[in-house]
Amino acid sequence: MAQVNNFERGIGLRGSSQFPFSIQSNINYRVSSIDDLTANNYALLAKMIKHFFDNQVPRLEVLDQYSKGLNSEIYNRQNRQEENKADYRRAHNFGKIIAQFVAGYSTSVPVKYSVTDEKQQKTVDDFNSLNDIATLDNELMYDVAKFGRAYELQYRDGNSQNNVKLSNVFETFVIYDNTIEKNPVAAVRLVQVQNLQSTGVTQYTISLYTDNRIVTFKNITDQVGSLSVIDETPHFYNGVPIVEYNSNRYRTGWYEDVISLIDAYDAVNSDTSNYMTDVVNSLLVISGDFQAPEGDGKQSGVSKLINNIKQYGVLALQSGSDRNGNKTSVDAKYINPEFNSTASENYQQRLYKDIFTLSNVPNLADESFSGNASGVAMRYKIFGFEQAIAQTINSFKRSLGLRYELLGNLNSNLSGGLSTAESVTVTFTPNLPYAVSEEVQMLTNAGIPLSRQTMYDQTHFTDATNEESNLAKEQEEGIDQSEPMNNVKFDSDKGDEVDGGQEE
Repeated sequence: MAQVNNFERGIGLRGSSQFPFSIQSNINYRVSSIDDLTANNYALLAKMIKHFFDNQVPRLEVLDQYSKGLNSEIYNRQNRQEENKADYRRAHNFGKIIAQFVAGYSTSVPVKYSVTDEKQQKTVDDFNSLNDIATLDNELMYDVAKFGRAYELQYRDGNSQNNVKLSNVFETFVIYDNTIEKNPVAAVRLVQVQNLQSTGVTQYTISLYTDNRIVTFKNITDQVGSLSVIDETPHFYNGVPIVEYNSNRYRTGWYEDVISLIDAYDAVNSDTSNYMTDVVNSLLVISGDFQAPEGDGKQSGVSKLINNIKQYGVLALQSGSDRNGNKTSVDAKYINPEFNSTASENYQQRLYKDIFTLSNVPNLADESFSGNASGVAMRYKIFGFEQAIAQTINSFKRSLGLRYELLGNLNSNLSGGLSTAESVTVTFTPNLPYAVSEEVQMLTNAGIPLSRQTMYDQTHFTDATNEESNLAKEQEEGIDQSEPMNNVKFDSDKGDEVDGGQEE
């Protein structure tokens, strides 16, 4: 029989939460030089891969679950002892809300890339257009918000096109040197082989990217063992073509610090749901001197009484008599567990507020927040968030510089072109509502002139080029542009002008 509530009850889910995370779950791998990795048939690299599987992937899995509403703590908590009691598991994906806000605020408006040289600007624009950089930047920022890290791989395909794609955090890590600059020495991609045969053994293809070549190893399992090189291919990036993006110097996810609060919110909400269900199934207690209906041979009188109550929801009992012939009383009532709903609701609200406060992400559902959604008041309400997002954006810019440095190196090696990462200026535009009308009014009241181009740029339904063309056309047709258009209406469905005047 299908159990429709199994998901909410956590039935069938296995595994245990790895939170709080160990220090080993988020360390950087570092070596003195590439020679440390190649020595003894890549023995140190094999240890790093094994460490990545055993220590770093579990943390990434938990963070990924919390962004999908599969919160591990609530789904793996101990079952209730009473068999007939409700045991719902209500998970809340605050992780997705927080990560989406971070990515939406910083990269929903596409990042701008500008170069002073026109030829180099065309190289950047063509590269960005080919790779849909606006979408890639948003995906990278979303991973950064979730995991505290993200990766991209730059490569050249068979059509001699320069490509850059998102690389899965579960399959990628970068190895740095021991200098204070922490320069990348190599990067590893571990791609799981899709084996449709039920062998029970998961295999991975291993690729090591250095500053001048790609080393491919024989497939391994998650037990790693020894590594055996099967191919080496040169590349022309003059650097490791995998770039890592970090949220901050600690590589922590944006909701990683509030996982315990999310777990507490899940628990109290689930307990409330369990209580509400248990109330419906409360125990009915009948006390007094009453006469049960007669049995019918298939069931006793008491069993028949219980079935009648379940079926009809009505309890009709006949009282008995005492020794003096006086009628006795009968009482029936439910036994319910005591529950302070007000305290529970207040507790949930405190947890809800703390999750947003401590993650520095504004709670858009807060009435006091949405009541004034523009101007200086808005900036003060997200002041804490802007301090935190500044770290993420600054770190993101550094990695973007590496992206275009690799592109410049490749172009210089192959055909000449972009040569320095410093020539690319990266500009982030926060995706926030602005009180444009207030600002324009302030400037005009102060007597500061604004160009027609600037004024048109503030509108969403037209632009300066279109309007100047329309005005010139009307002048040619002899239309009086000074006449007001109060008598002209527009069909909202078709967008056509219709005569709004009186019929003659």
